[in-house]
Amino acid sequence: MHPIPAEFSERIHRQFSADAEVFLASIHNTPASSVRMNGSKPCTVFPQSSPVPWNTEGYLLPTRPRFTFDPLFHAGCYYPQESSSMALQWVLKHVVPSDGSIDALDVCAAPGGKSLIIADFLRGRGRLISNEIIRSRAQILNEVLTKWGCNNVAVTNNRPADFGESGILFDLMVVDAPCSGEGMFRKDLQARAEWNSGSAAMCSKRQREILRDVLPALRQNGILIYSTCTFAREENEDIIQSLLDSGDYEALRWPVMPEWNVSLPDENGVYGMRFLPHRVPGEGFFISALRKISNSPTIRTKAKNVFQTPTQSDMVALKNWCVSEKDVVLAPDGELYRSVFTKQELNSLAGSLYFLNPGVQLGRVVRGELIPAHSLAMATDELPADGKIRLSEAQAMSYLRGEPIDLEAANGWHRVAFQEHVLGWIKVIGKRINNYYPKEWRVKSKE
Repeated sequence: MHPIPAEFSERIHRQFSADAEVFLASIHNTPASSVRMNGSKPCTVFPQSSPVPWNTEGYLLPTRPRFTFDPLFHAGCYYPQESSSMALQWVLKHVVPSDGSIDALDVCAAPGGKSLIIADFLRGRGRLISNEIIRSRAQILNEVLTKWGCNNVAVTNNRPADFGESGILFDLMVVDAPCSGEGMFRKDLQARAEWNSGSAAMCSKRQREILRDVLPALRQNGILIYSTCTFAREENEDIIQSLLDSGDYEALRWPVMPEWNVSLPDENGVYGMRFLPHRVPGEGFFISALRKISNSPTIRTKAKNVFQTPTQSDMVALKNWCVSEKDVVLAPDGELYRSVFTKQELNSLAGSLYFLNPGVQLGRVVRGELIPAHSLAMATDELPADGKIRLSEAQAMSYLRGEPIDLEAANGWHRVAFQEHVLGWIKVIGKRINNYYPKEWRVKSKE
């Protein structure tokens, strides 16, 4: 086991002198396990769980299950997420206006838990661009959002500066900034091993650069929510203080229940919530919110004509599947998507942004037939609720491993499901059953 770094321990004694010993002792405790349930795919799977107080869909678990071997996890019925970070839902509820449509950006979104919270919060009244700069992590982000069945999200793979230069303005921006990871010392031994005395200063510099680059894309009166999983003032209060000192922002406050045992930094106008490992069941986390009070510059960028209107053949193929042709765009790779952004908006943004996924991927038309995408199966509002082939747990795990499954079905495409929740597609051709679960997502191991 990696020991707690001595310099970290010394700083915690200075920063939290009264609680330092119990704080440091708590880092050696077994980390809590928690999940957030998908309200669009209701199921009862954790009967001995207890609610996360600050999140209506969050639950603390008595032990950590083996999520990989639960078909409902792959069906997007829940997402394992650290409970402290679920406080984003509470903050959104209290600082984001309840009227009007909202354009939101999750700047550093992978692996995706916070994007799921934002997407659910905006459901029916807003749209989200979920961004990740590292391509491999952006692919994971896209997988998480696809399994959840999000229909109001586009996924991008860009630098923060690309948004500042894109011309788009957001009403809400969430920056869960890369940090020194001190709040994860209990559950991530690697975070302990990688920490050094200069970690906070190095990360603070990076955080300031991210904010400098992306904040031009936050419109006047727009809301910035900033968070980290660290305890260092340089990465938390000092960052917020520098934004307030610029004169471009004002701090926002919201109610917090005293029984939550959450620390509330409130000094020199800086307000937030700090989750400490000896006071809450979750890990270390800091979150604060500001409103932008200055004007945002108007930027015009040259559009790229990369997204097209689907062809008549595409439309006929969609109708044959009883899929609405409304809001469908044709991407450069020949895939059809239903997007909350119009073709004109996507092309305007394509001058600065790379869209890994502009919406719900429907599939591509080949020789007049729609080859359905996985996300078409997973989206809860695209296809009728009936018409699914129900699998046993053993069959479901075989399907998720890409193994043959034995069942009787008519020729053609079918969705397969476990406990009513869709896992993906198969295609029956005579006696052969082709498994269309994405190869890169398949379960590689056996229990």
